[in-house]
Amino acid sequence: MKTLNKIGLMILAIFTFFVVDFIFLPKFSFSSIGFWLYITFVISTTILIIGLNINKADKSNKVITISVIFIVFMLVILMLNIFISSRLFNAKQYSNMLDKYIVEGDISEYDARLDNVPLLDKDSAVLISNRELGGLADVVSQFELGENFQITKEGKPIRVTPLKYGGFFKWLRNRHTGTPGYIRVDMRTQEAELVRVDGGIKYSPYESRFSSRYLPRHIRRNYRTAIQIEYNFEIDETGKPYWVVPIAKYEIGLFGGEDVDYVLVVDATTGEIEKYDTGEVPEWVDLVYPTRMILQQYDNHGSLKNGFWNTKFSQAGVKVTTEGYNYIPLGNDIWVYTGVTSTGRDESNIGFILANKRTKEVIYYPITGAEEYSAMESAEGAVQHLGYTSTFPLLLNIDGHPTYVVALKDAGGLVKMYGMVNVEKYRIVVTGETIQATLKKYREALRSNEVEIYSEKYAEDYKEIEGIIENIKVATKDGTTYIYIKLDGSEKYYSLNILDNENIITYEIGDNIKLSVEQVDNKIVGASLLE
Repeated sequence: MKTLNKIGLMILAIFTFFVVDFIFLPKFSFSSIGFWLYITFVISTTILIIGLNINKADKSNKVITISVIFIVFMLVILMLNIFISSRLFNAKQYSNMLDKYIVEGDISEYDARLDNVPLLDKDSAVLISNRELGGLADVVSQFELGENFQITKEGKPIRVTPLKYGGFFKWLRNRHTGTPGYIRVDMRTQEAELVRVDGGIKYSPYESRFSSRYLPRHIRRNYRTAIQIEYNFEIDETGKPYWVVPIAKYEIGLFGGEDVDYVLVVDATTGEIEKYDTGEVPEWVDLVYPTRMILQQYDNHGSLKNGFWNTKFSQAGVKVTTEGYNYIPLGNDIWVYTGVTSTGRDESNIGFILANKRTKEVIYYPITGAEEYSAMESAEGAVQHLGYTSTFPLLLNIDGHPTYVVALKDAGGLVKMYGMVNVEKYRIVVTGETIQATLKKYREALRSNEVEIYSEKYAEDYKEIEGIIENIKVATKDGTTYIYIKLDGSEKYYSLNILDNENIITYEIGDNIKLSVEQVDNKIVGASLLE
């Protein structure tokens, strides 16, 4: 009977080990804290079982004591390795991690264009996505929005949001077909659509934790030592959905100096996994390096050059990123934008950086000017009677001048106005109902402050046209009236906000008109009246 009890305890222990492994999915890597805790649990539990099976009480107590000592020993070793891997002992290594990726840029060559930047922030995109989902009766009853991701497709900024199950029972009902697709939002036009995926999205972090299609479980089954940093939802140029999963490596000790080792690209429908080195990912992939990681590495680069204790006391030469960031599309990549400030985080910047999320290339632009939150407050102050709040700015080169561009939102999260704040002369602040009207006011403000406007830059973004009005249409959006003008021989409609182009009401079909229009290839193009 005693032998059976011993065997039963061992079977129970082994079963428990498998259950804990199944539920918590520890990564079998010494750089994973979860693995250390799992090994500690397995060995200490085994020692305890041995102790319980010893007939003599004194020896049994000794074995139990040994188990407790082992647990304490393993935790001490774990904490010691975390301490040894810290910035305190490895300041120089931390500060050098980003060195080979950083270059200094010339602000005159900074090419973030107004015609291709997102005029919405993440919260606004989520709001628009929710409205789109709410209008789809067959979907909204079963599914909800998952996490929202900004990417670039064909050089245009978009946000994509995979759908997730509305709860466990809705997962049971729909698990065989998966979720129907994802919401795509154009960050320029604010248009949203549900993209239905053939075969459904069946592999995701939103599957049941106990399902084989639960993305962390699916990856661990194929890559047991992989430490996944994050799960990014992306689409290729055809709109097919994938999960892009960067896998961590640690360059400093066991737990310090986190970086990306390689990338797993998982087909969201079939679960097929492709492994890529960081320099070999397909061009459509944007989200290789986490924003958090890049900004942390830059902060280490800017603050630890003169040692760890310098950051705490004299702080000589210390510079760090500002508290906030945004995304700018350049080419077919997505870049993180944030300001750089000196120690003390005062209300001015000494420069800004752009960081490529696919390659980790970082461009530093030295320029002194207003800090982002000061610019946000300036824009909000210009419309304080309306109670609008500002998004985190984008920094653009407008007519040769570094300029913060913000969207101003009402209490419901809808974008109502736009603002522009000159970085170097931050008292130059304008707002407008449309981005075109805001730009027009901004140029007038530059002229009134005797600031030179570079006409060649203006020509890149806008052009002047003249023609005969063939058709006029009127529409109201969010309480604002827009006039849509179609010129003779043109397939496009030019949109003018009546608040900023009041004289447009004097024009009729057949009249000659002069317009300043965006140089974009859209059916409806923003414009302003040239009188």
